[in-house]
Formats: sequence, structure tokens, C-alpha cells
Amino acid sequence: MSVLQAILIGLVHGITEFLPVSSSGHLIFMWKLMQITAKDEMFFDVCLHVATLIVICLAFRSDIKRLLGEALHMLQDVLQNLVIWFSNKRQLEQKQYVKIISSNYRRFVILLLIAEVPTAVIGFLLRGLSVEALNSLLAPAMGFFLTAVVLLVTELAPEDISKTPKNATCAEAAAIGVFQGLSVFPGISRAGVTLSACFLCGFSRKFAIKFCYLASIPAIVGALILELRYTDFSGVTWQSGLTAFLSMVMAVVTGFFVIRFVFRLLNRKRLKIFAAYSIIAGCVLIAGHFLL
Repeated sequence: MSVLQAILIGLVHGITEFLPVSSSGHLIFMWKLMQITAKDEMFFDVCLHVATLIVICLAFRSDIKRLLGEALHMLQDVLQNLVIWFSNKRQLEQKQYVKIISSNYRRFVILLLIAEVPTAVIGFLLRGLSVEALNSLLAPAMGFFLTAVVLLVTELAPEDISKTPKNATCAEAAAIGVFQGLSVFPGISRAGVTLSACFLCGFSRKFAIKFCYLASIPAIVGALILELRYTDFSGVTWQSGLTAFLSMVMAVVTGFFVIRFVFRLLNRKRLKIFAAYSIIAGCVLIAGHFLL
């Protein structure tokens, strides 16, 4: 792979990963167009997943720090309540338990954890199918069309987006996790379907964007672990390592600016724009299937 190709891949990934369009669908098309080998694809996928994690951690560093702190405090409170429970069993005097979910951020932690359960289950069940789908451009084309349908449904649905972590429900978090799990299939935009699910559940725009990208961290880490397990690094040379690093840097720089722009871009729904783009991209992939 040339340096120019690596930079172009990083640029495309950095733009599409954080917008409601499928980054995987774009990359699969580029692999085919550039005739990149399967081994290079897997190696670059690992690097690009690392780039995505870096961008999200930089963009939401204050929220991540707060959520991790609250999660640790919740664990301490659980252990303290366990001590109180044993103490109450031995003594006549009943001590009062500590309230565990005592703030919006603590409830946010619970909602994120609930969302990861269906994501992990569906991602595991669909992994084999998603790997098989990489062999044809028709599969990601269908993914683009499905993303467009979800975006259009969300655009046309009555707008009632005011929920914060305080009044969001566990069932809504689980439903969002289902949508996120489905995005393991190539061509289905994780950001697109997850944001749509958040909006359909009535989440405010700020909360929806935070939930969408913060919920992706465990999902990306899980995908990264699986890819590391199956990636053969024995054939990686310093040239391929350098090109992958350049691609990753480009993805980080581009993605950081795009994710900051997403908040302003989605002040209004504007999802129909991305739905139209997904339909066009799906048609391009179908044409590519017969021409490449």
C-alpha cells in the first residue's frame, strides 16, 4: 500500500466514522478499488479502531473521567451496602443503606452498561455473517440502504427529544444497544442507527450524541480484541507499519474535527441528507460489484 493510499484511507475513515454514514462500507469499497490484500485490511482495521478510540477519548475526556469516577464510587457504595447488610443481620439496630444511583452521571453509567449487553450478544451472533459479507460489495450496499431507511424513519417521526439520563429508561438503553449491535454488519452505520435509536427514544440531542459515542467505546474495544486475535502480524514490515501509522494519524486528526462538528451539525435533525447519501453510496457499491 502506498503512502497516498494510506492517507486517503485515514481521511475517509476519520470523516465517515463519526457521521451517520457507514465507515465500514466506504472502506470495503476502497479495499476492492485499491486491490488491498486481506492481511493488510485486517492490520489497517486494527489501526483505525485504535484511531477511533483515541478520537472519542479526546473529544469526551471530561465525561469519561466523570463516568469512571462515578462507576468506582458506585462500586464502593455497593461494597459498603454489603457490609451494612452483614452488620444488620448480626445486630438489632438497623443501619440505613447508601443510595447507589444518586446522580445523573451514575444513572448514565447504568444505562451505558445495559446498552452493552444486547450489543455484545448481537455482535457475537452476527460476527460470522459479517465476515462472510466482506467478500461482496452487495452486502454493504444493503447495509447502506438499511441505514437510509432508519434515518428516514427517524427524520419523519414526531420530534420529542427532551430526555436526560434522569428520565431515560433501562428498556430504552437496551433497545439502543440492539441497534448498535446490528451495526456489526458491513454498511450499517453504527453512528447512524444508534443516534436514530436515541432520537426515537426521545433523548435530547446533547444526551443522544454523548450516549451514542460513549456507548461505542466498549463495542470498539471488543471488536479490537477480536481483530487482534485473528490478525497475523508476522508479515508486517516497517514500511507497512509506517503507512498504517500515517493512516491512523490522519484518521485521528480528521475524526477529531468531525466529531466536534457533529454537535452543531445535528442541532436540527438533518438526517435526510445522510439518508440520501447512503442511498447513493449503496447504488455505487452495487455498480462496483458488477464493474470491479
